[in-house]
Amino acid sequence: MAVDGRDVEAFDKFYEVKYGVRRELEFPVGMGLEEARVFMAREHAEVRADGVGVVVDGTWVGVAWFDWWLVGNIDAVDVEIAVAAEHRRRGVGSRLLEVAIERAQQAGRKVLSGSDLTGDPVTGESAGTAFARARGFVRKHAELHQVLELPIVIAEKPVAGYEIVQWREHTPDEWIEQFADLQTGMSADVPAGDRTTETVHWTPELIRDAEARRIAQGRFTYATAAVHTASGELAAYTQMGGTPETPDRLSQYDTYVRRSHRGNGLGLAVKAPNLRALQEGVARAAVLHTWNAPENTPMIAVNNKLGFRPVAQRTNWEFLVS
Repeated sequence: MAVDGRDVEAFDKFYEVKYGVRRELEFPVGMGLEEARVFMAREHAEVRADGVGVVVDGTWVGVAWFDWWLVGNIDAVDVEIAVAAEHRRRGVGSRLLEVAIERAQQAGRKVLSGSDLTGDPVTGESAGTAFARARGFVRKHAELHQVLELPIVIAEKPVAGYEIVQWREHTPDEWIEQFADLQTGMSADVPAGDRTTETVHWTPELIRDAEARRIAQGRFTYATAAVHTASGELAAYTQMGGTPETPDRLSQYDTYVRRSHRGNGLGLAVKAPNLRALQEGVARAAVLHTWNAPENTPMIAVNNKLGFRPVAQRTNWEFLVS
């Protein structure tokens, strides 16, 4: 059954299978129901989402969510396959993978990519990685999943020569050009291993579209940036947020330091005050999630200083469809 987010009853059942699998994790992650529905049902500048479900005698037993990239990595499609626990090892996952490959081929996409969220924090291995490997997927990269259980005591670390600025859901007009440049740098510099990737060249228009999508999804966002006082250059930024729909589950969206300003402690200088603002705004116990490549040792060191701890590995896999 095809799913596009517009049929509320069908999407509710689709989501229950998808998130039901994630609920098995010690620290569940992912969008809430309404947040996910809005993401799939609406049009966006950089990505289009849809899905399919396997329904047996009226019961939804497995689903696949697709992200079709419209900018950057347009040769690939990302897929997430989820099978309800009581229906596993009956060929449902394999059937969904066949459909995913067929859809990728029909759309002219060369690469089918997917991630396993359940890997052991040291080895990255899980039942999901065994499934991927057995069906011809190749492991391309891994990211360490770390969590921080809030509230915590936060020690901010200002850096001489830089001014901290903060905003919420809308990037101020005075910073949006430079912020687009930083996000492009983030896309180009983030460690990706052997994954098939293309740099996304962010523009103010793409940023405004992403901001509008987050607001439509009900998300709240906290952003903090460091401005080099001598030049007025935006040197670093971080963004964190969540949604009232899932108030105990928060996300570190991204953190980036411009190459010419690295080595000055700006990662911690922006993350600590942003975390303080987020914690004060949420004002309840919550878990903040983040993912970083193991080779991104500077950012992992910053996270360790703030009290994050590793709980899993997210491994990235690819299958060549043509």
